[in-house]
Amino acid sequence: MRTVVEADLEDLAVGAAVLGTGGGGNPYIGKLLAQQAIRQHGPVTLVDVDEVPDDALVVPSAMMGAPTVMVEKLPRGDEIIRAFRTLEEYLGRRITHTVSIEAGGLNSTTPFSVAAQMKIPLVDADGMGRAFPEIQMVTPTMFGISATPMALADEKGNTALITTVDNRWTERLARSITVDMGATAMIALSVLSGQQLKQSMVPGTI
Repeated sequence: MRTVVEADLEDLAVGAAVLGTGGGGNPYIGKLLAQQAIRQHGPVTLVDVDEVPDDALVVPSAMMGAPTVMVEKLPRGDEIIRAFRTLEEYLGRRITHTVSIEAGGLNSTTPFSVAAQMKIPLVDADGMGRAFPEIQMVTPTMFGISATPMALADEKGNTALITTVDNRWTERLARSITVDMGATAMIALSVLSGQQLKQSMVPGTI
């Protein structure tokens, strides 16, 4: 278990750009949002995979869409929290942990904003070990874990929740919604138990 403070995000953002290998977008906006969240709500607790209870409810947090759009269409900052609350309401349970869906670009820093605002631990892991272009291209898919139920939220106040037959359909439908939301959306997806997290996610990538 480690504590991540605002100053730590500078180095983390550099690493996110390297791991993104050209994908995942510039982590700059995500870094600013995470820094603001930590400034307002306090530091983030980063936990190792083996510290997560098997019955935990772990939800990855991410941005979907075109990262360059966020340079002009700045986020409000509460989109990802509304996505998480929408998913919690659907599940009827409180989310206990968050995790990065991809270790690269903007989505390496987005989970820090969630963890700080919701005061939940962030797990040191991700779903690929780098950035990826489509939702189904993650290690949980290889273990038969569904990306849905999935919640999306935009800066205008809209939220959507989808369930799909497989992760390819999640990608197709979520991408369409994201386009209508203005080419970017904040998402909560791939609900995991602590046990599933340990089986399917790549540890130690944050």
